[in-house]
Amino acid sequence: MAGDGEGRTAGRGRGVTTERGLDRVVNFSDAVVAIAITLIILPLVDVAQESGGGPVSEFLGENASGLAAAALSFVVIASFWRDHHRLFERTVSYSRRLVSLNFIWLAGIVFLPLPTVLIVDAAGSDRGAAMLYIATMLVSMVAVRLQQMVIVRDGLLSEEAAAMPQRPWWLVWAPTALMLLAFVLAALVPGVGTQALFLLLLSIPLSWVGGRRHRVAPLTGSVTKEPSGP
Repeated sequence: MAGDGEGRTAGRGRGVTTERGLDRVVNFSDAVVAIAITLIILPLVDVAQESGGGPVSEFLGENASGLAAAALSFVVIASFWRDHHRLFERTVSYSRRLVSLNFIWLAGIVFLPLPTVLIVDAAGSDRGAAMLYIATMLVSMVAVRLQQMVIVRDGLLSEEAAAMPQRPWWLVWAPTALMLLAFVLAALVPGVGTQALFLLLLSIPLSWVGGRRHRVAPLTGSVTKEPSGP
């Protein structure tokens, strides 16, 4: 993959692309994520406006689950964006497949505020809201991992990133597998709901252990980059 004076790049099966085109994909994605992450808190803002100016402690107590869901959604979307940002920071071009998968990833991000509202309003025995919430995040997780595979296989990585050792597939897909397990638990075990998402905490020690075993050199200078390849 090589660029000419106009910043054009070409690769297998994707024709001619430009740096400006890649920038537009990234900028559009960032804008959609920013809007989605803002919409998460709006249902609670409406509830606060309808509370009639009661004590703050009473509002926090009555809406503890909703606040927890909103906080969790914020952290999840922020984590998704960071993963997406890290991935595209190592990318120098794009393909149709990559753009299509990026829209699927964005669809999950955009849809997430809706199941967040359903969780706030759902009864404790309603599994559907938790299942929809987890399934939405699962869609985005799978989409970004598939983007990762496309970027590597289509030769869209920068030369520095392509030369780096890649993480093993099991480590890359471990959080997605934990999310799938959380969905199964939410669907089959009564009363679990979104608490099944605490399984994702297991990805922290897995990432730490895997990172130590598969440590790679920094991309540039003294800035250390976490490996994120398949």
